[in-house]
Amino acid sequence: MKRLVPLCLVAAASVAGLQNPAAGTAGESVSAHAASAQTAQREARAARVPTVILTFDDGTADHLAAARTLRKRGLKGTFYVNSGRLGTSGHLSVAALRAIAREGHEIGGHTLTHPYLSEEFEAVQQREICDDRRALLKLGFAVRSFAYPFGDYSDATKLLAMRCGYTTARGINGLHRPDSCRSCPVTEKIPPADLADVRATSQTGLPRTARTLREFVTRAQRQGGRGLVVFVFHEIKDNPRDRYATSPKEFNAFIDWVAKERKAKKIDVKRLGDIVGGRVWPVPEDM
Repeated sequence: MKRLVPLCLVAAASVAGLQNPAAGTAGESVSAHAASAQTAQREARAARVPTVILTFDDGTADHLAAARTLRKRGLKGTFYVNSGRLGTSGHLSVAALRAIAREGHEIGGHTLTHPYLSEEFEAVQQREICDDRRALLKLGFAVRSFAYPFGDYSDATKLLAMRCGYTTARGINGLHRPDSCRSCPVTEKIPPADLADVRATSQTGLPRTARTLREFVTRAQRQGGRGLVVFVFHEIKDNPRDRYATSPKEFNAFIDWVAKERKAKKIDVKRLGDIVGGRVWPVPEDM
């Protein structure tokens, strides 16, 4: 409801403004009030819509094209890379990774060589996690987010990820699946319930189509709740035998839809590191 200001008060305020310019005019006060109300309405709407997080694992060469697809639609993602694989066959070069970062995307750590961390001694886990982050920082990337290879970790792994200076560590499941996890929450909390285990959608075994991907978001929209819908992409390529790959056609169709929903203010889209925020911590010298 708009707030009506009596004319006598407007006139009195106008005179006061002439006598004391610092007081301003009533018209300015009304405008400021309206602007404040509009800001509050925008913030209230944002609080009611889900936030989509687009993440990409493994630093494969096709992710440069994926990053540009996002940029053209005004979207930003989080790209998790293995520093030990940069420049190797089928993976991003350092120059390509820097190009992705220049376009506003977040660069995250994914270990040096992509092992099953829980199967390694803690000393090996520490080297994989901390030395990977140290290498990415040295290359100039503001690395705050981590993703567990294969979604595999132990309690010790989670502790090491946080001690290495990460502010979030993402898994690969934990959110609702229509076939095997109906009781799981549809969205992750903001901020995440466990910063060392941010829950994500799991599409493994499901048709990796734009329709399937959209349903994770529309389900959250129907519930009308504030939360994160975290997607995990691997290679963007045509290979029906690869259960982790998403075809460029289906990926582009989904991203087009995400961009339209965001423009209509029906969802928000953010980088994972921005959800928690905070400074980029150095890797402790004893790690």
